[in-house]
Amino acid sequence: MADTASRAAPGTPAAETAEVWWARRQDAAPRLAGLLDDLERQRWSAYRREVDRERFLVGCALAKTVVAARTGQRPAEVSFDRACGQCGKPHGKPAVRGGGPELSVSHSGDLVAVALATAPVGVDVEQLDGRVHELGGGDPDTIARMVLAAEERAALAAVDPAGRARAFLVAWTRKEAVTKARGDGLRVPFGEVVVAADLAVPRVTAWPYPQDPRSVSLVDLDPGPGYVAALAVLGRCHAVPAGDGTALLGEASFA
Repeated sequence: MADTASRAAPGTPAAETAEVWWARRQDAAPRLAGLLDDLERQRWSAYRREVDRERFLVGCALAKTVVAARTGQRPAEVSFDRACGQCGKPHGKPAVRGGGPELSVSHSGDLVAVALATAPVGVDVEQLDGRVHELGGGDPDTIARMVLAAEERAALAAVDPAGRARAFLVAWTRKEAVTKARGDGLRVPFGEVVVAADLAVPRVTAWPYPQDPRSVSLVDLDPGPGYVAALAVLGRCHAVPAGDGTALLGEASFA
């Protein structure tokens, strides 16, 4: 993973810097459930699979613990507003009630990521190896036709077949990170958010917004073997230090 972030002392993330904190679903522990509010507890209980409940629990707990470390609060004092900007339902991008750093949460497989920045930020991690369901039913080209622009599909077609699943996920995580930073999620057609091809310097080349796409800072992350991840900041970002979320959760006091 990237450079290790220092223990999060109170204070906002440094300007033009985004922090990414990594944990694992196996970090789920009964004591973390005490950090969930009523709506979060309802969502947590609604998941049918234990692995989904673990990922959700760790994501909520890590986000609150990291924000608390940055704001000088206790994790139990941190609350998120997830109201969707379009329908008002609690499935939108989380925002810290009362003000605080911008954040984004993602999880896939065994990994959980939380990103913080002073500007709008989005992070996405996707499992590559050992997925329960293969991409496009084992054919990445199938789903690529649905979410990639013509130039992106051409770049994918030029990749050796053995590497296409990874190349597709590189494009997907970049797009997902951008739309999460915007707070749009999957409401924007991914084919309209065009990113540089795999192996190129990460960048947004076109998107359906009036702002210049070159104003977006896009970074490929190193989540470790078997995963692909990306981060986007709506503004300048020159450094993305990584923090050990597993250690942070283990050291935190939730009383």
